[in-house]
Amino acid sequence: MANKKRLIVACGSGVATSTTIAEKIKSKFEEDNVNYPVEAVDYKSISNELPSSSIYVFIAKPDQEVLDQAESLGVKVFPGIPFLTGVGVEDIYNQIIEATHE
Repeated sequence: MANKKRLIVACGSGVATSTTIAEKIKSKFEEDNVNYPVEAVDYKSISNELPSSSIYVFIAKPDQEVLDQAESLGVKVFPGIPFLTGVGVEDIYNQIIEATHE
């Protein structure tokens, strides 16, 4: 698939939290000169968004079928809560950075 390099952030309800986290990741990417598209998406449309994504950051734990779909598409999945709490954020962020190079 051609343009599959994109990070999506989705939360269970609406897009307020996912937008906040997407902005945090975007600004960290900018600080680190990481050129990678970041987008907040609606969880309801996640199955349509996954095929065009390479990294998925979730806020509420996604349904098993979503995780299975991500796995079958080769989409890396990461928890987004550390970006809200600040706990463990460096570790997750470093894993995300690693995933952007794959």
